[in-house]
Amino acid sequence: GEGKDPGACQDPVRISSDQSAGQKVSNAMSPFKLPSCSAPDFYDISVPLCSAPSWPGDRPFSLEWQSGHLDEKDGPGNGCLLSALSLSSHAATHLDFPCHVLSGGRRQDDYSVQRFILPAWVVDARGEEGAVSASALREGLPGGRAPPGEAILFKTANSAMRLTSRTSFTADYVSLSQEAARICAAAKAGLVGIDCLSVDGYESALPVHRILLNSDVLILEGIDLSAVPAGRYTLICLPLSLGGAEASPVRAVLVRQLPPR
Repeated sequence: GEGKDPGACQDPVRISSDQSAGQKVSNAMSPFKLPSCSAPDFYDISVPLCSAPSWPGDRPFSLEWQSGHLDEKDGPGNGCLLSALSLSSHAATHLDFPCHVLSGGRRQDDYSVQRFILPAWVVDARGEEGAVSASALREGLPGGRAPPGEAILFKTANSAMRLTSRTSFTADYVSLSQEAARICAAAKAGLVGIDCLSVDGYESALPVHRILLNSDVLILEGIDLSAVPAGRYTLICLPLSLGGAEASPVRAVLVRQLPPR
């Protein structure tokens, strides 16, 4: 209709969501159970593409309706809804691969799907300002480090302010320090995630990206951890199948297996 933003969360018929980004999802209908354990908790930590801010200079997300149902009020349709998408590969919740900053670095199709399903730790770093420090990382993990191959997700003040769910970009966010990144790389973490659009500070030369990706530590950006308690989970963050892409939007979910009752 006239005056509608093509990138907004709008549907000429209906668009609905069972939960907001970062919220706990009902597990009543879930088949994901382990023997002798209670049903797990699920947390959708993805941010809807239509409500996330765009990094300055990136192509903003837009959804264009090309066809509608025959009974549409807004005009004739051809019997089905049909839309077209336009977006950056770094839109909303997304994964960065090494070739994003490293010439000759690994691309998306160099990884098996198993790499995107892994044990994860959510580290509470809400007291940090500017950038998450090495000490906050050590204090947030049992023994001061995570086992090799596991994911480390940083919950900062960004989640409390819901920065990844605002349509307007802000350059004042908590990023990751180079010292903390070096610890993650040395520990051979499988992935590092943060609740803003970049692990690096705004207008930097991307040193944190280079530290992590040079050690084959994948980067998950644009997550919402506002409803997620610190602790241990299974992370599922499957990228789109984009071949040799340097990045991809993902639907990221944390699964927490509860002990037997």
